[in-house]
Amino acid sequence: MITSVLDFWPVFLRGVGTTLWISWLGLILGGLLGALVGVAADSRFSVLRAFATIYTELFRSIPPLILFFGCFYGISFAFKVDLSPFTSATIALALEASAFMAGVVSAGIASVGRGQWEAAQASGMKFLQIMRYVIAPQALRVMLPPTVGVYIGTLKDSSLASVIGFVELTKSGLLVRESSGASFQAFLVVGVLYFVINYSISLGGAALERKFHIAK
Repeated sequence: MITSVLDFWPVFLRGVGTTLWISWLGLILGGLLGALVGVAADSRFSVLRAFATIYTELFRSIPPLILFFGCFYGISFAFKVDLSPFTSATIALALEASAFMAGVVSAGIASVGRGQWEAAQASGMKFLQIMRYVIAPQALRVMLPPTVGVYIGTLKDSSLASVIGFVELTKSGLLVRESSGASFQAFLVVGVLYFVINYSISLGGAALERKFHIAK
């Protein structure tokens, strides 16, 4: 029975590639959106700070499964558009990741001493220049460890895309189970693959931390 499951290795391999791709894309989009929300959280304008707080609390509180259903069925119904499972899953992952990345970005910015802001402003630098040349290089070092954690969480939650018909690693395991009849063996392979992927990401993140001498 195990042999019959392993005969489906091309299916599992495609599932791994798809899972890595959609989780990475979700993190990139979520990181960009989260950066904007994180900067807004540290704005001097109360309206922007309130928006950032509501946004992060909202998408941190909504279960990922609801986001997947909402993006696939809700958006299609509300706006009369036909979103593919891939697009819906990407949007759901990006929204979830952005809420957590907003907190990571906000914490990274807050880690830079106020005196450096004041010194940069006194030298005549504009806000975007301060962010690019003074704040970002220091904040990124602080943001790296939690960003790795957000990516691992995003990758694991990508398994929920299977409920809307998107074929990633978990859905691949379901398809193999149906074809082989070996439920335990199919999901054992899926579990091992998730472990290998996430442990590799953790090791890569730890290596980057050592390279940049990031203290936890």
